[in-house]
Amino acid sequence: MGVLAPPALIPVRLGPTAKRRLAHVLDAGRRAELVRGLLDHVIDVLMQVGSRIVVLTPEATDVAGADVWVDQAPGLNAAVAAAVDVLGAPVLVVHADLPLLAPADVDAVINDGADVVVARSYDGGTNGLLLRSSLRPAFGAGSALMHSRRARGAGLVASVLDVPGFAIDVDDEVGLSACGTVRAFPHTRP
Repeated sequence: MGVLAPPALIPVRLGPTAKRRLAHVLDAGRRAELVRGLLDHVIDVLMQVGSRIVVLTPEATDVAGADVWVDQAPGLNAAVAAAVDVLGAPVLVVHADLPLLAPADVDAVINDGADVVVARSYDGGTNGLLLRSSLRPAFGAGSALMHSRRARGAGLVASVLDVPGFAIDVDDEVGLSACGTVRAFPHTRP
């Protein structure tokens, strides 16, 4: 680890509405358990690299090891943008559903010297976004390309990385299969 870890912002939806795309394979209770377990794992990894952690969620809740901020705008991109405005740059946005994330993956992103570093998911999305300069987020389908284009259009240096721990998220059955069961990812917190 060569560079000081920036604050980490983790947007997440907890509770019965979490991971609705998996409702046909997991009931609401199992989805909530999955999301909370994945979030705990991501928080643990970020704590290991020394990041201050802010969990961004639609509803107030308690999350050990993190400050919790309630969304100040509707929708993922607007909520993240509002939180990034408050935190300021640099900030690392990390999705909460990364079962294979490890400290080395986070180190790879924060040690890249670009103004904007995109950690690409296997499907072309963005599971990690390091902003050393202001940039409006564009999470969604094809967002890795969109983030790099926005950065370059703003005259910033952008880097898109394929880092193993950021590649797999649990948004659908592919991601769920990759992590096996709720217990498959490496829990390091009680």
